[in-house]
Amino acid sequence: MIPFLNPGDEVIVWKHSKLKIGDVTVFKKDNKVYIKRVKKNENGKYFVLGDNEKESIDSRKFGWIDKKDIIGKVIYKI
Repeated sequence: MIPFLNPGDEVIVWKHSKLKIGDVTVFKKDNKVYIKRVKKNENGKYFVLGDNEKESIDSRKFGWIDKKDIIGKVIYKI
């Protein structure tokens, strides 16, 4: 998620927030935790991309994210 997040950055996540286009979200996919930006939202599924699109592993590789896999929305970075 460079330049928004750098290795070692910490974030605060709000679990009860509705996601909209442009929000940064934390979610689980294949037993891994990812942080990506929401690009599309359709019927409770999210298409997410990393800010560093050339290097990112995101929805272009693993598909849409189900709402049930969302941990929360990043509201603050430390």
